[in-house]
Amino acid sequence: MSKIDDVAKLANVSKGTVSNVFSQKRPISEKVRIRVLDAAQELKYTPNQIARSLVTKKTMTISLNIPHSKNLSLSTFHTNLINGVITEASAQNYRILIDTLSQDQLDLPFLSRDAVDGVVILNPRSDDSRLKYLKHFGIPFVVIGEPSDEYIDQVSYTDNNNEEIVREITLFLLEKGHERILYLNAPSIMTVSKVREKGFYQAYKDLSLSPEQAKVYFKESLSEDPGVYGYEKVLEYLQDNKGEFTAIITDTDKVALGALRALKELDLIIPEDISIIALSDDLVLSHELTPPLSTVDMDATKLGQESVRMLFNQLGVGDFEPSKKKIVKAKFKPRGSCAKAKD
Repeated sequence: MSKIDDVAKLANVSKGTVSNVFSQKRPISEKVRIRVLDAAQELKYTPNQIARSLVTKKTMTISLNIPHSKNLSLSTFHTNLINGVITEASAQNYRILIDTLSQDQLDLPFLSRDAVDGVVILNPRSDDSRLKYLKHFGIPFVVIGEPSDEYIDQVSYTDNNNEEIVREITLFLLEKGHERILYLNAPSIMTVSKVREKGFYQAYKDLSLSPEQAKVYFKESLSEDPGVYGYEKVLEYLQDNKGEFTAIITDTDKVALGALRALKELDLIIPEDISIIALSDDLVLSHELTPPLSTVDMDATKLGQESVRMLFNQLGVGDFEPSKKKIVKAKFKPRGSCAKAKD
């Protein structure tokens, strides 16, 4: 097994520099950091803390990685998911370490700082380096969300039936006469956005309709405020032509709130002038809005529970069925924000 001295020699740096790259206790230049990581990967070097966790003992701790962004605030989805993870983990006497490293830190060997037996990863991206590092260090892990094509056959994951549920709500709108639908999607770097886009267009194919008058817009960045995103895009597309779209699908209900604010400024009445559906059910009082907002319940609690069960199977903890993929059915909740399109 390679040692820290070997990595330092190959990278032409001191042992202290190698240690700082993995512990992140001191700033290291990007050039040196990459050189050290490349050397570590070439030598298959594993930091001592991870090695102790994997080789000598169990920590009775698993990590839940929820990537932090500038405007992150835990939603009902997050709290329900965490509740599911904690409930399932505590039943096996395991603790949970919640890791919220920011998106620009995801390419760092973040797991070397806190020894854990396994990891649950949320919000996979098309360029997700977390999966690369976890596989490299031999850390058991499960992904919540469909991994990128590169890893989809290599890792275990749990997810909603995202393509199916978006197809369902799009068919719901199309059958009410809405062909001009604006879909405010997640950032294209998120794997879920491409899966959902596929379901959106499939609904048009199912009814032999052209999607030419529809529009799928991808959020520009992960850090963009969802409320601002919904507000600005609705104004951009409807301010000069209020009839351009007759229905809106939003990535989350926070995006929907921004869209609702813009629609009010444009004097567009819901659902008489325009219908709206949010692809989440985070707002505790969404049914109390006027009119009540149509939403999709992602059953985040079950997502959390299933992810831990899959991870425990890898760890040999408890008696759980082996599985590479678990799908949790989302549920569409139509409410008063949808109606037939105007003639």
